[in-house]
Amino acid sequence: MAVDTNYRAGIKLQFKNEWGSFVATLLRFEYALKQSGYLKYDKLGASAEAGWAVFAADLGPEFLGKCRAIPELAVLFVSPPRLLKVDKDQKVSWKKARAVNSVGDFFQVIKDIQTNLFHGEQRVHGDRDSQLIEAAQFALDFTWQEAIKIDGNLKILRFAAHFPFQQ
Repeated sequence: MAVDTNYRAGIKLQFKNEWGSFVATLLRFEYALKQSGYLKYDKLGASAEAGWAVFAADLGPEFLGKCRAIPELAVLFVSPPRLLKVDKDQKVSWKKARAVNSVGDFFQVIKDIQTNLFHGEQRVHGDRDSQLIEAAQFALDFTWQEAIKIDGNLKILRFAAHFPFQQ
């Protein structure tokens, strides 16, 4: 399945590798979400954090079914990244992966990939890491494609307007 990736052309020009493009795209998503009013907390003075759950709700529950049907995204559902958790004596170890039962969970798995990429084990990334990063990038590309199809949602329109890098 081919999806349009032109919306992130500025990122592709600045980052020539898969992980850089993925992280830059994810962070640009978060910037656009915040700028368009998709906020985790809307209380005056609160830290401005991207409201992925609110965005997920606007995409609708059918979005998750569409994602489950895409072969390029299967690894995110079948074998998502494990999570680094605190053990006793303040040691940490890799634990069971997050289950994807909602659109919010789906986006959290994508954020887990980014977190593990930079905060996980500091070693050369193998084939599994590449597979997860490529799936996560595809997920963001597909999300963009589906989001901009939604008519009449002012937040999504503002999200789309805030995403591009200014030349």
